[in-house]
Amino acid sequence: MAQVVNVDTDGLIKAAATVAEHLQGAATPPTGALPPAAAPSPADVAAAQAAGAIRTRIAAVSTELAVKGPKLRGVTTGAAGTLQAQDAENADRIAAVRARRGIQAAGRHFKQGGGPGDDVPPNDPREFSKWWQSLSPAEKDRVYSNDHDIGNHPGMPWDPSDPADPNNFHLGKDHYNRLHLPELEQQTQADVDRMQRSLDDLMAGRNADDGAIYALQSQLAAVKNHLQGYKAVDAQLNSTDGPRRYLGQLDEFGRGAIALNNPDTATHNAILVPGTGQDLTTIGGADGKALRLYNAALQADRSLGPQDVAVTTWMGYDRPMSLDHADFPDPARAGAADLDAFEAGQRASHVGDPSIDTVIGHSYGSTVLGAAASGGHQLDANNVIAVGSPGLLVDHAGDLSLAPGGHVYAMRAQNDIIGLAGGTTQWTLGPEPDKPGFGAIDLQADPGPAWPFGLPSTDAHSSYWGLGNRALLNMGSIIAGKPPPFVIGQQ
Repeated sequence: MAQVVNVDTDGLIKAAATVAEHLQGAATPPTGALPPAAAPSPADVAAAQAAGAIRTRIAAVSTELAVKGPKLRGVTTGAAGTLQAQDAENADRIAAVRARRGIQAAGRHFKQGGGPGDDVPPNDPREFSKWWQSLSPAEKDRVYSNDHDIGNHPGMPWDPSDPADPNNFHLGKDHYNRLHLPELEQQTQADVDRMQRSLDDLMAGRNADDGAIYALQSQLAAVKNHLQGYKAVDAQLNSTDGPRRYLGQLDEFGRGAIALNNPDTATHNAILVPGTGQDLTTIGGADGKALRLYNAALQADRSLGPQDVAVTTWMGYDRPMSLDHADFPDPARAGAADLDAFEAGQRASHVGDPSIDTVIGHSYGSTVLGAAASGGHQLDANNVIAVGSPGLLVDHAGDLSLAPGGHVYAMRAQNDIIGLAGGTTQWTLGPEPDKPGFGAIDLQADPGPAWPFGLPSTDAHSSYWGLGNRALLNMGSIIAGKPPPFVIGQQ
C-alpha cells in the first residue's frame, strides 16, 4: 500500500543552517586570538567559503520550498492510487514468475522432484546435479522451455562436457542463462515502452497529478535501470580482457553472476560479493576487480595454470542501493540463503577433488557473507575475507559456520571512510571484524588516498584492488592457497 510521505522542510532548513553556523565559527577566530595583521589560514578560507555556499543554498532551498512545500508534504490521493495499482500489477507479475518457476510463497525454493525424465528438479544441489546429468539434451531443453530460470538452480553445472555424447556439451548454467539474457532484455524493453506511454499520456492530460507522475517516473527509472543492467551483462560476457566469461546467474529481478573461467574445473575458486550501490549496471567494474584477483592468485603461485583459478562476481542478492539503508541487516539476511545455495551448488557441480574456495565480501557484501555463515546458515568456504567491512552480524570470528578448518580474514585501509560508520553499525551489524578481539586474522592493506586535512575518503574504500596494493597481494595468496604475505603484527 502506498504511504504518505511527509517532509519536514523547516527541520531541513534549520539543520543546514546549523552546519553553516559551525563552519562559520570554525573560520572565525576568537576575539584576541590572533594579531590584527595575521592572515587567515587555508583552512579558515575554506571553511568561510563553505559556510557562504551553504547559506546561499539555504536561501535558494527556502524559496523553492515555499513554492513546492505543500506538494512535498504528502503524496496526493491520485498518487496513492497510482502506486497501489502499480504495486498490484507488480505483485501479479511476481506471482506469475513464482508460479512458472515453482517457487513457494515463503521463499525461493524449487519444487521437489527427481528421477530421469522428470521435468521437476530436486531441490538439493547434489541431487539436482545428478538428476541433470541423467537427462538427454532434448530433456534438458524441455526443462528450460518450462522454466527459463533453470540455469540459476544450485547444482547446475557451469559448462559441462560429456565425451560419450558430443551433443551433450555445454548444456549448463552458461548456455541456458545466455539464452535467457536476450529474452529478459526484450521483456524489459517492452516494460519500458509501456510505462513510457503511460507516463506520456498522464503528463498530456489536464490537471496532471504531480504525485502520480512522480510515482510512475520512479517505476520507469527502476525498469530502465534493469534494462541497463542486462545490457552491461551482455557487454561483459563479450569482453576479451582475460579468461572467458561464464554466465552463472540471471533473473527477472536484476540479480546475476559472472565467472572468469569455469568454476567446475578450477582447483581454486573465489566468489566476490560487492556491496552498497553495486547492481548489474556496475558489473563491468566488479568484473575488473575479479580479474585483478585472478591475476594476483596466479602471481602468488606460479605453478597454477591459467585454468586452475576461477573468480565469480556474485550479485545474487538485493543489495542496499544507498547508504541510508546500509546500516541495517535486513538485505544481508534476505540474501544469506541465496549465497549459501550458490556456494553449495558450486561444490555440488565441481569436477574432481574439491576446490579451495574463498568468499570475499567488500563493504556491505561482507555483511551478506556474515549472514550466510551465521543464524543457522553454513557457508561451505575454506576462507572468507571481509574487506572494508561494517560488520559480519556476529560478535566473534568463531561464530561463523564455514567448511571444517575455515579461516576468517579481515582488512581495512587506514583512510577507508567505512571506519567512520563503526560507531553506528556496531549496534546494527556487529563489531568491525578488523578490530582486536574479533578473532579474525587481520591483514595489511595500503592506506589508500585521503581527503583534505587527512580525512578518510570513499576512494580509499575502493582502493584494495590497486595493482601492488598489499590488500590485493594478500587476497591473491589466499585464493591460491598460500599464506598471506602481509599480516598485521608481522614484518
